[in-house]
Amino acid sequence: MLRNVLWWRVKLVDMETGSVRRILAVKPDGPWLVLVGGTTWNVESRNLGVDKPLAMSRIGLLPLLERPREEVERRARQALGPDDPDLAEVLHAVIQCALAGPSEYWISLALPWMIADEVGLFAEVLKEIAVGRSRTQATQHAAKRLLKENGHWPIVWRHPRRGSDPGYAGGDHFAQRRAACHSSGNRLQAQSDVDG
Repeated sequence: MLRNVLWWRVKLVDMETGSVRRILAVKPDGPWLVLVGGTTWNVESRNLGVDKPLAMSRIGLLPLLERPREEVERRARQALGPDDPDLAEVLHAVIQCALAGPSEYWISLALPWMIADEVGLFAEVLKEIAVGRSRTQATQHAAKRLLKENGHWPIVWRHPRRGSDPGYAGGDHFAQRRAACHSSGNRLQAQSDVDG
């Protein structure tokens, strides 16, 4: 208990001098996104009271995805000044952590949270999610939809439809084979006639 009291006094002194500023509470009792020295993003743990660099502790910010993005941005920007680092760095780190992680839950929350610029930034990861086999079909489709809506989904191949492919000789090839097989008693002969 004494340790916690001393820690709070140290934190209050640090915040008064401006060296550590709480920007955003992830949950009401922490962890907190903090700005150290006005230049470095850290995450302050709710239990230990230790500031860790964003790169080492961004997983602690994943619960931000459970809140509307507009609310997160609004609350953080209220505590930020014009000379402070861009909040986008933090938001990108949270999204990247969710997309690269093994949890289907965080991925499913990160996809609708993304804006158009971020879809381009994370296009390769989103393509892996869309075509990979390790995610649910709903998550794969959501990733593919995001890519398509933002012009990052290449259409390389489409199944030819009747008359849509100029190299296609018209008609349904399988229907021609069936007709040839049924009109002749010898299926092998009929197939060679169609193929030949």
